[in-house]
Amino acid sequence: MPPLPSHDVESPIDRRLATKTRRSDETCVALPAPIDVMGLPIRPLWTDELVELLIARAKDGVRTRAAYANAHTVNLAWNDPAFFKTLQDMDVLYADGMSVLLAGKLIGRELPERMTAADYSDWFASRCADEGVSLYLLGGEPGVAAKAAQELCETFDTLKLVGAHHGFFTDDESKAVVAAINQSGAQVLLVGMSSPRQEAWVAKHGSDINVPVIWCVGALFDYYAGGEPRGPDWLCRNGGEWLYRLGADPANKWRRYLIGNPLFAMRAIGWAWKHRHDDDAPREDQQGGGKWQH
Repeated sequence: MPPLPSHDVESPIDRRLATKTRRSDETCVALPAPIDVMGLPIRPLWTDELVELLIARAKDGVRTRAAYANAHTVNLAWNDPAFFKTLQDMDVLYADGMSVLLAGKLIGRELPERMTAADYSDWFASRCADEGVSLYLLGGEPGVAAKAAQELCETFDTLKLVGAHHGFFTDDESKAVVAAINQSGAQVLLVGMSSPRQEAWVAKHGSDINVPVIWCVGALFDYYAGGEPRGPDWLCRNGGEWLYRLGADPANKWRRYLIGNPLFAMRAIGWAWKHRHDDDAPREDQQGGGKWQH
């Protein structure tokens, strides 16, 4: 598998674009079998595989719904059976946080790496520009998606960005939003809202959206628009970005991290203890933590 990105290049954009191994010639649209982590079907993908797989599926018109799993979304799912089912039904669910990787390790189920959209979004945009894959941005406060779209187009001048719309609309307005997305002819729809709203919206309206790849990306647009700062690279690489985000916005983040992270840890340990012998059981007897079918 490809090595982890180098961090010797000064420009973050140049570093991501220069050090990733492009594997479009090797990539097919088939998905790897999921690994059960806390009942959720996490796809064991490396970053380059995720990017190239989604681009290949967009080009081939393979309908795909993608989302991430981290401590926050897993906690939400364990509290909300409907959201749990929504995550289970995603075509591609990948590990966004180190917490999910560590939960898998507790029971000997290894995932390749943590993948956060803000870490490789420049590379994804560059590959979309190279392959002529068109994007539509949906989410954020009014003006945020448009500003993110402008930043992307200025950085990647051949990128086909066919539309942008904020995420502050009512469900009654969803029909008009879906119509605008369909009229754009986009091949990838990036949905940047908070969880669980973004995933629930995709689950409810995804069948009406004529876009092959629909990808939930959280606060990605806020990063591009300058509304959500990121921590230093060394901290992000070592799973400590949550500390930076907590320090930057303690009033809004303390509950998620100071309560949510210990809660996730307790749940992960309990799940691992309960299912510690699953991998030793006959395959037909294994249920892990979930009953999803993919």
